[in-house]
Amino acid sequence: MNTKEKIFEASLNLFSKKGYDSVSLREIADNVGIKKSSIYSHYPSKEAILMDIFEYLTNLLEYDELLNSEDLNLTANNDILLENPELFYHNGSEAIKMMFSQKRNLKIWRLIFIQMHHNEAIKEFFQNEILIKPLVFWKEFFTILKEKGIIRQDSNPELLAKEYYSFPIYLLLEITAKYDDIPESSLEDFFNQTEEHAKFLLDSIKVK
Repeated sequence: MNTKEKIFEASLNLFSKKGYDSVSLREIADNVGIKKSSIYSHYPSKEAILMDIFEYLTNLLEYDELLNSEDLNLTANNDILLENPELFYHNGSEAIKMMFSQKRNLKIWRLIFIQMHHNEAIKEFFQNEILIKPLVFWKEFFTILKEKGIIRQDSNPELLAKEYYSFPIYLLLEITAKYDDIPESSLEDFFNQTEEHAKFLLDSIKVK
């Protein structure tokens, strides 16, 4: 890694363990093995490092090849979505699992969860990227299923989206609160539980 990448990694490690506000630029520099003044050659401030971390995750969510594959296109012409909504969810789950297999990404999620009430930039990122955008996606998911007669007509896509998405968010909060370094077994259990919940919910609203 070059120096900027080392600053990025050291900052993320420290932010995710101690909290953004508790970490100083001097501590980051010491962790990298450089002088504090050297950081300014790469980042103008500590907040700029934080914004770079969020930009990395935002780009990952927007451009990741698996997350943006044709199988996960949210359109009424997607045969997987219409014929097997559970498989559609599974494909998305596998894409997220691949993203979570990188410890860097898990550290960013942990940073967001533990700091969202202490930093306005983190709070805004959480609201936009972790809450609003996924809920819009899942509302459209249920809307398409309802329009195609796959789920009951008395279903409320907005409420279903919140129900669908709130469970994995709860599980993430649970494991990020419990572990500094999330064990692989806990992640595997997380994905198993989310898929079981997704199947349960879909079974309860599908047209028989």
